[in-house]
Amino acid sequence: MEKSIPVWTTSWPPVGLTSDSPTNLELLLSTPEVPAEQSSTGAPHNLATWGTRAAGFLIDYAPILITQIIFFRSSTISSLVGVVGILYWVLLGYLDGVGGQTPGKAIMGTRLVNSGGNVIGGGAGIGRKFVHILDTLICFIGWFLPLFDSKRQTIADKVMTTFVIDGVEKKSFSVDLWIPPKE
Repeated sequence: MEKSIPVWTTSWPPVGLTSDSPTNLELLLSTPEVPAEQSSTGAPHNLATWGTRAAGFLIDYAPILITQIIFFRSSTISSLVGVVGILYWVLLGYLDGVGGQTPGKAIMGTRLVNSGGNVIGGGAGIGRKFVHILDTLICFIGWFLPLFDSKRQTIADKVMTTFVIDGVEKKSFSVDLWIPPKE
């Protein structure tokens, strides 16, 4: 039985590089270009404050909170409200992902974006809602992290590399805020 010996070949220039491509030294010495809307940390300049984010959160969850308060004595209806609450939570994640805004974010003039300034997509938006469980695990500290973090991110934002930005046109309250945008 013969053993085959691997033969390594190299070609120059490597695939994708041309003779006028910068050298490693030139790349190391060059200043990276940062888009105007982002700081050198990769975070947008117009990050939403914790208070604005909290107000949007309260607007988003007011319908479920009010319903739970009204029906807390009835175990059957309370269970149904719990199931509806989970479905509503998933809807909010989807809205965050496909349009960057839940009804609370739209009313407060904020938007969820990735590091490139784009929406993250429905699946990632729902995933981000589930990652918010990490914000709750350690005595809700993750929810207060934007007060102290230079990028104003919760733990879920750090995991998903998302940012909540301010300065988006505020929308008035309407049922249309709960309808996903058409792609």
